[in-house]
Amino acid sequence: MIGKIENGLVRIESIIAAFSLFLLLVLSLVQILTRNLFDFGFPEIEIINRNLLVICGAMGAVIATSKARHIKVDALTPLMNKQVLARLRCPLSLFSAGICAVMSYHAVIFVLDEWQYIPANERWTLPFTLIYPAGFGLLCFHFLLNCFHRRP
Repeated sequence: MIGKIENGLVRIESIIAAFSLFLLLVLSLVQILTRNLFDFGFPEIEIINRNLLVICGAMGAVIATSKARHIKVDALTPLMNKQVLARLRCPLSLFSAGICAVMSYHAVIFVLDEWQYIPANERWTLPFTLIYPAGFGLLCFHFLLNCFHRRP
């Protein structure tokens, strides 16, 4: 059951990442062509591309975490044997999930502040800010799954 939920979630995250990357490439190509051929560009495309890059990065991190292939910054794990690593897998995943939960909470506060104080001419960019709490929340969820769902 948990495996099916995780596979479905990874599939949705992969679609979001692929669509964001495709849209990023198309908009960049449009921007390059308009600048070179017509000597002008769309400033909104630059903002959208920046946010699409963040979405691609966040979804990539989430997908890597779901497969336990994320970047590990703990320096001692290469020196440990497999039995010790197997015992530490769950506590380390719980610690990482806790950090991601705190980051998601503060990202929600950031998004709420953005929604309250952003100038009127930039309000159209606000939906892009939802990637911050969503990304950290998904990372937290996948770290919890890495802890409680045994991998073969």
